[in-house]
Amino acid sequence: GADAPFALPQANLMATLTSGIMLGNLPWPMIIVGVVMALVLFLLDLPIMTIAIGFYLPISTTTIILVGALIRVFVEKMSKSDEEKEVKVSNGISLSSGLVAGGSIIGLVGIILQVTGVIKPRTPAGFVASNMMGIILLIILVIATTIPIMMSKVKKNEG
Repeated sequence: GADAPFALPQANLMATLTSGIMLGNLPWPMIIVGVVMALVLFLLDLPIMTIAIGFYLPISTTTIILVGALIRVFVEKMSKSDEEKEVKVSNGISLSSGLVAGGSIIGLVGIILQVTGVIKPRTPAGFVASNMMGIILLIILVIATTIPIMMSKVKKNEG
């Protein structure tokens, strides 16, 4: 439903498409605009899926993707050689993948604990609910991810 407690963008998109197909009331203006935009982006030789994800995901998600891309640019610029850059970028991708997987697992555990009644859903209040708290956590996360990536070393093959 529209007010689901654990609403997910993919689920809402699939529900809209499925109900639109089954009931015969697809949002045709939106679909046509999407197709036209994709064609224009294709003709301009721009990455269609990257831009589509920017439209599809909420700004909170796309902003953190931008921060990750900026960290990657920083790591690439600070690398002394192509080999070092490749190792550091690879380690950054592994670390980022682990953070995404860990966040998904913790989110799933939280949903299970709420649904089973082990914990009660609460809304943060005060400083914890402020934008400043989000900025502080973002800075901590950027530092906690950048330092290990920058500290990674290229292993030399001895032989």
